[in-house]
Amino acid sequence: MWRHVTCAAVLLVVMAATSAAQTSDDFFSPDTLQRVELWMNSKDWDKLKQNFKENDYYPADLVWNGLTTRNIGIRSRGLGSRNPTKPGLRVDMDRYAADQTFIGIKSFILDNLTQDASGIKETTAMRLFARLGIAAPRETHTRFYVNGEYIGLYGLVESIDKDLLARVFGSINGDVQNDGYLFEYNYVLGSPWRFEHLGASLDAYKPRFSIKTNETKSDAHIWGPIEELVRLVNDTPTAGFEATINPRLDLAAFVKYIAVQNFAAENDGFVGYDGMNNFYFYRLENRDQHVFIAWDDDNTFLGADFPITARLDENVLSRKTLELPQYRTQYFNAINDAAVSANDGDWMRLEMERQFDLISDAMNADTAKPFSNTEFAAERTRMLAFPAARISFVQCEVAKQLGTAKPAGCQ
Repeated sequence: MWRHVTCAAVLLVVMAATSAAQTSDDFFSPDTLQRVELWMNSKDWDKLKQNFKENDYYPADLVWNGLTTRNIGIRSRGLGSRNPTKPGLRVDMDRYAADQTFIGIKSFILDNLTQDASGIKETTAMRLFARLGIAAPRETHTRFYVNGEYIGLYGLVESIDKDLLARVFGSINGDVQNDGYLFEYNYVLGSPWRFEHLGASLDAYKPRFSIKTNETKSDAHIWGPIEELVRLVNDTPTAGFEATINPRLDLAAFVKYIAVQNFAAENDGFVGYDGMNNFYFYRLENRDQHVFIAWDDDNTFLGADFPITARLDENVLSRKTLELPQYRTQYFNAINDAAVSANDGDWMRLEMERQFDLISDAMNADTAKPFSNTEFAAERTRMLAFPAARISFVQCEVAKQLGTAKPAGCQ
């Protein structure tokens, strides 16, 4: 009997140690194809799929790597990616249990990958952003199961919240820099916006900038600085633009962000085909200055010959910033730096190949995806050819813009 008790005690200690060793870095590890399971009332799962356009929450238990977190909340999410067969999901640990976390995580996203036949566009783009020092969420892939049934291959995406802000912006004299004003930018259907001034009423900005921190502050504190920034961007002449705008928006960081996004041939980003889309906006703690945070870049890698100045003149902020010679030069240097980094040790192609090797079996077994295995294979071929062609195209175009010596092979 004592022997059995001792063995059970040892087992409990080992299990506890294993649980304690798990961290969010393990959960979002790019080197692991995860397995995430939800266990829930089957009628609730059916309701979620039937009402996939709604944001209704349903209770579930989460299982990952031997750990179980009970009574979490899930809901359908996405804009164009909402799907009744393979729903994208937001997972909230504290929806029903106050202050509950899972290995320190308050929430995460299960991206259904229904708009990406390759399955790796966003994960590759986010690693490129992070590699170049741009704030971006951690992402990886997972096999996703509900009540033991394989639903398909999903992207596993870190939520942009105060935990991410702390990780990205760190501390100053012991003060964690995550208590500023965080906004998720919302595309307003049928109303593309390119940073034109929308008037003095803050009601024009609220639908586009959803506040995620400091929600109880006054409208003037939350959206007032955004209206002021937009108005000044539109009204300030070139001569005083940098002195006026830079204290309110980190112009160097902004230029780098749009340069890397354009290197990745993103068609639905800050200078997207239908106006601005897919980013978070953060007003730094105890400061008036704002910065961009990368998000939801799954329309990347459109084509190797995607113009390196695509639509920059259509957006008021990018146009007026790049009218300043120092920032225009910085833009072309930054997009060239992205090409150099992607080419360093053949990083981008090898990263894509590594991800394809990791997910291929799970993708081919995914019967809920809205494209065929043949289409997935074709995307793999196309994507693996992208880095070399894109790097060459960008470096040749930068040389033309800056009037520098053209690399070998340029037309």
